[in-house]
Amino acid sequence: MNLKYYNTETASHLVDEFYSIEYSKKDTPFTTIIIPMAFSSISYIYSGNQYTIQNKSKKELKGLTIFGQFIKSYPVVVDNVGLCCGISFKPTTLFKLTNIDLSKITNQHLPLDSLKPNLSKKLKTIFLNYQDNYENLFKEISIFLNSLPILEDKKTIIIDHVILLINKKEGLISVNDILKTIPFGQKTLETEFKKMVGITPGKYIQIKRFLNLMRKYEKGQIELKDLIFMYDYYDESHFAKDFKLFTSNSFKNYFKEDYIIVKQALKNNYYDLLQKN
Repeated sequence: MNLKYYNTETASHLVDEFYSIEYSKKDTPFTTIIIPMAFSSISYIYSGNQYTIQNKSKKELKGLTIFGQFIKSYPVVVDNVGLCCGISFKPTTLFKLTNIDLSKITNQHLPLDSLKPNLSKKLKTIFLNYQDNYENLFKEISIFLNSLPILEDKKTIIIDHVILLINKKEGLISVNDILKTIPFGQKTLETEFKKMVGITPGKYIQIKRFLNLMRKYEKGQIELKDLIFMYDYYDESHFAKDFKLFTSNSFKNYFKEDYIIVKQALKNNYYDLLQKN
């Protein structure tokens, strides 16, 4: 399996990651899990070889698919050789581009044309025209995204401020601390955040804290026991509870499995490459 990230510089105000995943014959078939990553995304699955299983229901992933925010992990099965290319958006980007209430698509994979047929048609053309050249594919997608009108107002600016604050603090902040910095009450913050991001600010904080801990662990930067307390977990059992929630597995069993996509995604992203260069 080859997971690769691409330059997002020209669309960095909208996009966190551009990526491609290629599955070779020696890789397949395999099953992995996808953990919550605190963003929504759009992917083009070029072959009908992938499906998820949620609530004991099998759902095929094919063509241009929108991935909502997820609050727990889910399995993905890849049966044979294939290719997937995608866009991981900044938390409010999909709302700004589509005016979709993202809380309505939380924990779902949906065909993009079922929600935004015109956007789907234009993006599909780009994904199909440049499927043999990923660098050019994402350059064209950047140009296209930058050409779209963006919904921006006082509320989106405030929610972006909240997200920036949470990210800077690596999830080590409370909703009460956030409320001191914005002209919203808690109810309005919850409502607007869910609409623009797909999950509550409390859940976003929880996921970001967990992801930052896991990234440091995967990169071998510090011992797990030190990370647990650094990231404000009261004790190991508190961390184990979050770990089970977000990975659907115990910590011990998770690292016995070959969750290659998750582990590569935690170890590598385009921002890490920029820092190395």
